[in-house]
Amino acid sequence: MKKGWKVFLSILLVCALLGGIAASVVTFYGKTYVRAADTAFTVLQITDVHILNNEKKDAKAFKTITAMVKATAPDMIVVTGDITSEKENFTAFKTFGSFMESLQIPWAFVYGNHEGLDIAYEPGEVLDPEKIADKQTLNDYLSSLEYCIYERGDENADGMGNYYYNVTDENGKVLMSLIMMDSNSYYPDESVGGYDCFHENQIEWYENTVKSIAREVNGDETKVVPSLAFFHIPMREFVTAYDEAKGTDKLLAGRRFEGSGCSNVDDEMFETMVELGSTRGVFVGHDHMNNYSVEYQGIRLSYGLSCDHNIYVVPFRGGNLINIKEDGTFTQQRLIRHRGQSTVTIGKEF
Repeated sequence: MKKGWKVFLSILLVCALLGGIAASVVTFYGKTYVRAADTAFTVLQITDVHILNNEKKDAKAFKTITAMVKATAPDMIVVTGDITSEKENFTAFKTFGSFMESLQIPWAFVYGNHEGLDIAYEPGEVLDPEKIADKQTLNDYLSSLEYCIYERGDENADGMGNYYYNVTDENGKVLMSLIMMDSNSYYPDESVGGYDCFHENQIEWYENTVKSIAREVNGDETKVVPSLAFFHIPMREFVTAYDEAKGTDKLLAGRRFEGSGCSNVDDEMFETMVELGSTRGVFVGHDHMNNYSVEYQGIRLSYGLSCDHNIYVVPFRGGNLINIKEDGTFTQQRLIRHRGQSTVTIGKEF
């Protein structure tokens, strides 16, 4: 098949997958990205890369990330989990970390459900410390990197990597807080099963953090700073929000192509977000086929576009570009790298 037809069919696939919304979201090849004049800071979300420790296959994911970075020149990259699901996870982490450091762009990371490796241990197994690492070792490695802004976070809160970063304008005014959280892995009670949820002490950490930022920035814990939250496993509200938004203008982009991999347990994280009024958007990964963004009770709930070239078949691969505005609001743009092509299609802001 000639290259031109591949490009054409690839664009048609995107339009078909995004349905009626595609016409207003997806642009065509050849349009150069220009940062809007009112955009103060951009964040590129990438998720579910799934490094295989196979140089040839992993290079495909790196090529997609590189193409998106070259197209948009983001100020920061946030990786929302599942760098790898391989047993030799430390090998994969170091490969990915070296690649990310080569971009020389600040990048944040939150853990997915595969990184901890606890479930991969076998009785009597001798682990190679050069290839296999527990979460603490991964924590130490990430903390050692020059461009990675990952932090261990409060040791009194469960998980690792509950931390935040304040986005400021050129005068030092805080425009938006980026709150990173560990959504954990698998629910410890086998009778319940499934994926884990946020633990009570993590929700308490989130509330205290939002109030602390408000006091520091505005001198009053009730005058909250706008924030965006990044973690891996979607909250149960992602399901409710999509069901209620279908056929309305609250479904901003994308579709649900598979069931949500949220927890079987309903925590109080979303309710806390609504009550505090700080978090305006939530960005997750985990469900590789789902790619929708929906407004729900004043919060935008968005899936990242999977960057997986190795494990799962996904509709298309790419990322989310988040544009933080000078007035503390934000917009998104979808980035799609078409199959077999180096060019990135950049969607309109929404």
